[in-house]
Amino acid sequence: MSRADPPTLVEASSAGDAAEFAARAMRFGPDALVRVRPAGDGTGRLWTVLPFRVLACRTVATSFTEDATVRAADLRRPPGSAEIPARHDGGWRTTLPASDGEVVEVIPGPELARLDRAAAETLRSRRGQGIGDRRLRDALLDHVAVTVVAGDVEHEVPLRLVVGLLRMGLHDPAEPARVRLSGRRVGLEGTRGSVWPLEAGLRVL
Repeated sequence: MSRADPPTLVEASSAGDAAEFAARAMRFGPDALVRVRPAGDGTGRLWTVLPFRVLACRTVATSFTEDATVRAADLRRPPGSAEIPARHDGGWRTTLPASDGEVVEVIPGPELARLDRAAAETLRSRRGQGIGDRRLRDALLDHVAVTVVAGDVEHEVPLRLVVGLLRMGLHDPAEPARVRLSGRRVGLEGTRGSVWPLEAGLRVL
């Protein structure tokens, strides 16, 4: 990009990644928002809130310098579009992790896939047994998939993080994933991005 060129929300080299991220976010809701947070080094992170209290994140190339929130649908525009999408900054009400944190455990990829399959099978087998789908789904998502120890403190990785990482296409199941600890937040990092729980007490809007 020359100095005369306007800043681009997502560079053409990352347009495909951004479009995929946006499309997956929209599967959970057509009005999904995506927050673009530049890092100042030619890259930035796309963030979106999934309806089961999970933040999903993916790194892209960007020349934009402002922290901006846009509609996910606007990130699916053809590469090279010079128009900056309309801003929806006021619609973002969720805090982001303070940092990437530190890696405290590595989980084999096949184990994540197994947990995801087991959850889907449990949901199918329990339907129609007097428990509403939403209540059953919420109970499954709250299930502790993995417990890790950092120092002498145990940290729980809920199934909702495993589901979020895989449903957003942020991990190659053949590769290991990393459990990260940032303050009190436990995140799960895959090969193409990461997922984090919402901060306690915050609502999904």
